[in-house]
Amino acid sequence: MKRIGILGGLTAESTTLFYNSLTRLYIAQHGDNGYPEIVIFSVRFQHFFNAFKQGDWEYCAQYLASGINQLEKAGADFAVISANMPHVLFDDIVKRVSLPLIHIADTVAEAAQAKGYKKVSLLGTLATMNASFYPDRLSNYQIECIVPDEPQKEMVHQVLENELFKGIIKEESKTAYLKLIHELKEKGAEAVILGCTEIPMLINSENSPLPLLDSSLILAQATLDKALN
Repeated sequence: MKRIGILGGLTAESTTLFYNSLTRLYIAQHGDNGYPEIVIFSVRFQHFFNAFKQGDWEYCAQYLASGINQLEKAGADFAVISANMPHVLFDDIVKRVSLPLIHIADTVAEAAQAKGYKKVSLLGTLATMNASFYPDRLSNYQIECIVPDEPQKEMVHQVLENELFKGIIKEESKTAYLKLIHELKEKGAEAVILGCTEIPMLINSENSPLPLLDSSLILAQATLDKALN
C-alpha cells in the first residue's frame, strides 16, 4: 500500500473535502478504517493566489513544487494537488519535482469516457475555465468540452472567490449555478464537470439538471486506486 501525498491549502475547503472523500471512499468500499497513510502539506493559499493573479507563473510553479518536495521528504510515494486551478501550472510543476503526480483532468476524462459522454461542460475558476488543460486532455478521449460565455464565467468565479473559498453558502448563488447548468444542457452538454472542488457545496446529484463529474471525488477514487494497487 502506497503512502499518499496531498498538496493542500488551495483552499482549506478543497483540502478538507478531498481528504474526507478519500477516506470515506475507502471505508464504503472496504468496510473498515484501513485507508492508506496520507501526508498533507498545506500551502498558504492567499500567498499563492496573489502571485497567481499577478501572472507570476514561475514563482507559483516553484512555490507549489516546493510543497510537493516536502511531501516527498515526508515519505509520500506519489502526490496529488487537491484543487483544479493549480493544474494550470501542472507541466511547469512536473519539471521541478521527482515525485509522481496524478493530473485531475486525466481522471475526469477517463470517468467521462466510461460513462460514454461525448460532450461535457466545465465549471470552475476563471483560470480553470480559460485554460486548455481540460479541453486538451478530454480531446485525447474524443470528448468535447464546452464552457460558459464570458458573463457566466465571471458569475461562477465571483461566487467561488467571494463565497465558497471562504465557506460561505448563499441560496441565490445556488439558483444562479443551477440556471447556468440548465442553459449548458440546452447547448448539448451531456454532463457537467465540477472543476473546482468547492462547487459541490452548492451543486449535487439531487439538484443538478445534468449528471455531474465531481472532479474532487473522481480524483479521490483514482488516488485511492493508485495507493492500493
